[in-house]
Amino acid sequence: MKRRPVLVAALVALVASSCATARLPPPRAPALSTPADALPPDLDLVLRVDVEKVRAALGADGLELMRRGSGILPSDPGTQFVADALSHTRTAWLAVRPELVPGEPDNVLVLAGRFDGLALERALAGSGWSPPVDLGGDVRRYDRKTKVGRAAPVRLYAFRDESLVFVSAAEVDSVEAVVERGLPPNRLVPREQGVIGFAARMRALRYGLGRRYPSLARSLGDAEGFEGTLDATTEGLQLEVSFELSSEVSARQSAEELGHVRDALVGSEGKLGTVAQGARAEAVGRYVVVRVPLTRGLL
Repeated sequence: MKRRPVLVAALVALVASSCATARLPPPRAPALSTPADALPPDLDLVLRVDVEKVRAALGADGLELMRRGSGILPSDPGTQFVADALSHTRTAWLAVRPELVPGEPDNVLVLAGRFDGLALERALAGSGWSPPVDLGGDVRRYDRKTKVGRAAPVRLYAFRDESLVFVSAAEVDSVEAVVERGLPPNRLVPREQGVIGFAARMRALRYGLGRRYPSLARSLGDAEGFEGTLDATTEGLQLEVSFELSSEVSARQSAEELGHVRDALVGSEGKLGTVAQGARAEAVGRYVVVRVPLTRGLL
């Protein structure tokens, strides 16, 4: 009987030791193999912009045009640092959902470059953002406290001084699942060619295309996705888009119908007729490849 307290103490020590050795390690810090790994899978259009080429070709005016043309960077004080970050960016990735609210597309914007000179925390603190949450591995998460439009960023991940991930309200949970819990990112990966590369699911534009340009929508048949590039040429820009069809027969039919659409548009007045005149579509296996030269006078 005298040994019972000793025995109980030994058992308690053994259990405590077992719990200590079974304690789970802290979660692994978020990491990106490529900046595009932060893009969630629910967005249907992904663009990659070579910002250095835009800067070299157009200077500050090009960056301002990109900022305004994206439609996701409103000019309120809380997003001014996004424009500042663009001046330190080499490459940008933008993933978008077709607009549920006019002018307010859900989006995720990833900037890759060198951002150590931005004084990020001071800029965010002055525009309604919370103090950072340290996720480990020199990765910080910021959340916006003020109410903003649907397309404006409400969360930011800073990966060291190398990548910034801006997230609009509807995409917070999706990006958190990808960045912090390791769920697979978006499978749409634009080609790393040209000034702009893009990839999309056709559902991203089929409805709007069908309403505005029904003959063009019909000519694309059962295409489920497309990808392409916009690159600089000596005359201006060259747009190339590839649509994937279900079979080679469907691709040939689609190319023929696109040719008929082009012929119908050639007689149009203004820039549309000029663009159609230079456009070409051809079937390559199960793909239809459309090439459109855009001379400087059309831009």
